[in-house]
Amino acid sequence: MKSKNKSSDNRKSKIPKTGRIGRLARNIEQETNRDVLLKVMQDIDQFQSASDKAIKAAWIKGAIERLDKLIDKETAAKIMESCGLECCSSSARNRAKQLMSKSQSIEEFLNKFSAGGYRFILKDNNSIIGTYNKCYCEQVKHAKELFSANTYCQCGVGYLKQLFQSALGKPVKVELIQSILTGAERCEFIISI
Repeated sequence: MKSKNKSSDNRKSKIPKTGRIGRLARNIEQETNRDVLLKVMQDIDQFQSASDKAIKAAWIKGAIERLDKLIDKETAAKIMESCGLECCSSSARNRAKQLMSKSQSIEEFLNKFSAGGYRFILKDNNSIIGTYNKCYCEQVKHAKELFSANTYCQCGVGYLKQLFQSALGKPVKVELIQSILTGAERCEFIISI
């Protein structure tokens, strides 16, 4: 009996508690249960021991595919959105607030905020179209294969929600329209304000 507990403890200790994978693990366990977490995090040592970013991205792709098979789409999206809410750093939020406070309008803010490969354009008084010309997520941008679903990119939904709620000082709704990771030419989001 002791060896079974020891095996369980070893599996438990392998799962990261910190960093982005630790955040993912915590959100999976909060929204599901330990059994789902252990199945999604199988072979975590392959991720942790890899130095090649493409290998790490492949492991994440597999983990997300396992997650998609084990739980419903809405719960998986909620898990990833929660990761994105946490991923949006206080410095990013403060920068967005600062740019908004120095802007005379949302359009001016969006012009200042758009840079490099991402753009935000006011579609109408109630919505903003956000586009990225490449994947900016360090965890998966080196993936060699497309993801089969847009589950992982719900993290971007949470990130943008946190960012725009901070800048505008009110709740926003964010919807992923398309994703580079699933084969689109660009990532596209609608931010409803």
